[in-house]
Amino acid sequence: MELWLVRHGETIVGEDGLYKPHHGLTELGFEQARSVAHALKDVEFDECYSSSLPRAIQTAQTYADLTSRRFTRIAGLNEIDVGRIEDASVAFKNDVINHRVELDFSQFGGEDPNQFSNRVQQGFRQLLEDAKSKNCDRVVGFLHAGTIGVILDYMAGRAFDYRSRPRMPNCAYTIVSETSNGRWTEWDRWHSEHLTMLT
Repeated sequence: MELWLVRHGETIVGEDGLYKPHHGLTELGFEQARSVAHALKDVEFDECYSSSLPRAIQTAQTYADLTSRRFTRIAGLNEIDVGRIEDASVAFKNDVINHRVELDFSQFGGEDPNQFSNRVQQGFRQLLEDAKSKNCDRVVGFLHAGTIGVILDYMAGRAFDYRSRPRMPNCAYTIVSETSNGRWTEWDRWHSEHLTMLT
């Protein structure tokens, strides 16, 4: 099976510079979503999936509107739960924004990296079970950078480390394939050529 993993478009951030779970796409985010939808419109996907967060749903819906496809939402594939991040200090928020801190939000009622990784792995197994029960050869998931990172590390048999790859641009995608022995090909790059006119 071939799996295409797409990151959502640029998202509205709060005054503190952080995403909130209920935030959707910016105008640029919708442009990015339209761009990736057009880039993928001729690819024959057997099934389409997204997380249950608005930014991923809006990205998937843009593709669905163009292609008349339906998609399945899987909450287990949501981005890390940041809890009550608004209670965090300005210094902590700045460290999160600048990737200088472990993604541990348990002190705010959110998830730590292990909880996040375990949840996403379970959500990914749910996606695979659904796709295989339908004899899918190629599927696409409209997800999140952290979620995609967990999936790629899980496929490679290693612990999740969000710093192990270059940062994934909004609405970039990557393609991995399951081999005959049940393993997955290694991640090679983010495909973002379709976004060049938007930068």
